[in-house]
Amino acid sequence: MAKIEQFNKVVIVGESGVGKTCILSQFIENKFDEKEVSSLTTQYRRKQIELVTGQNVIFDIYDTAGQEKFRSIAKLYYKSARVVILVYDITNKGSFEEMKNYWYEQVKDIQTENLILAIAANKSDLYEERQVENNDGEEFAEKINAIFVETSAKNDSGIDKLFENIGYKILDPHYNFRAEEEERRKKYMKQKKRLEEQEREEVNAKTNIAKVEKKQNEEKKPNIEKTESFRVTTKTFKEPKKQSKSGCC
Repeated sequence: MAKIEQFNKVVIVGESGVGKTCILSQFIENKFDEKEVSSLTTQYRRKQIELVTGQNVIFDIYDTAGQEKFRSIAKLYYKSARVVILVYDITNKGSFEEMKNYWYEQVKDIQTENLILAIAANKSDLYEERQVENNDGEEFAEKINAIFVETSAKNDSGIDKLFENIGYKILDPHYNFRAEEEERRKKYMKQKKRLEEQEREEVNAKTNIAKVEKKQNEEKKPNIEKTESFRVTTKTFKEPKKQSKSGCC
């Protein structure tokens, strides 16, 4: 039986309206509600996931209220956290700045052993309204040694990836998220290149087949020009008329 890592307290923090509750609802219940209201209290949910390694991880997740008047309450939760997920909205530059200058400052001095930090750049489905570039989030995540994933609670994009990477980090504190991402990127590019080569080979093969078929069809057709020329130059042979002999007067 696979070992189960228990008592992994995960606290989700960030400004009000960035989608913390929607991320949690999508992860736990696979649902998204556009009318979901911002949390006014802290919500608690639990979920167990199985990683591709066959290992299981249980998350005890606390979704904290982001409004300023509730910030002092949030501190009570993340002081004993194993994982803190910092969330910002990619369409709201202010939420990104608050994530860096307030929420991270609140958790960076937590003395919990092997505290894991993760950043969820949420609402990636609204890329046309983006105010925070992906590189800005990645650079800050690298600076604070945090896992970084762009997520969309609406499209269920990146959320499983976020928690899976957290799970790997829980099981192996030396897990290198960026190295794994780079390795996956290299594999993807290699596979993409191979598929492109296969497509080119298929196109070339079809082109060659078409050329051969065209040539064969041309060889089967009669030479119309020669035939017409023959008809024009060939004359019907007629026997000359014999003159009748007439007598002399």
